[in-house]
Amino acid sequence: MHERSIRTAVEAAFAVTGAGTPGWPDPHPDFEREVDPQEYSRCLDPGKYRILTARVRAWMQALAELELADVEPVEPGEAASAWRKGGIERVSSVHTYRLRPRRAGALPLLIGHRGFDGYEDNVIDLGVGEPAVVLTHLPVCGCDACDDGSALLLEELDGAVWDVITGAFAHVATPQGVVQGGRTGWQAEGAAGSLNVEQLLEQARAGRCPYPVVYGSSWW
Repeated sequence: MHERSIRTAVEAAFAVTGAGTPGWPDPHPDFEREVDPQEYSRCLDPGKYRILTARVRAWMQALAELELADVEPVEPGEAASAWRKGGIERVSSVHTYRLRPRRAGALPLLIGHRGFDGYEDNVIDLGVGEPAVVLTHLPVCGCDACDDGSALLLEELDGAVWDVITGAFAHVATPQGVVQGGRTGWQAEGAAGSLNVEQLLEQARAGRCPYPVVYGSSWW
């Protein structure tokens, strides 16, 4: 399986799932211009973020049709236990699905839908493992001031999914905080940034890390 085949399948599916959720340009292309302070406390069009749900549905459809994973709806009564408890791992999704890879040793991707300002599906939660650690929430902030346009938003979503399905994602829970790594870099929570993060992630991917690790192989 080549990444090009997956990208083609996702874009074909998105042409259908995203037909009713158009993208939008960056409303702040001029970095020299100051943002209106009122933009930090408002979102004039919260419905536009439903493009994230459309993109996630395209990923789910493509990965299932390529026989890389099976889609499993998570019942509402089981959704809370699908996420790890404590700290940033506490999530309250309205609708939840699990993409379970068919390849042994690969990690499942948990997809949660929730919303704000009258919508139930304009925020996406992504998690990895079972129970899942949080990979990301998108949009990180839905206010107008933090809006960089839909292209960057979809790029962030795609990048997170690619981290999981290629086996690049690694999560390490140290006493100082959580460390996560992917294809393009890493991030650390709290005092964990003072550790040798790259060494920790290398150990995690090699099965030699002394701390709890969430890591798996690629989906193909």
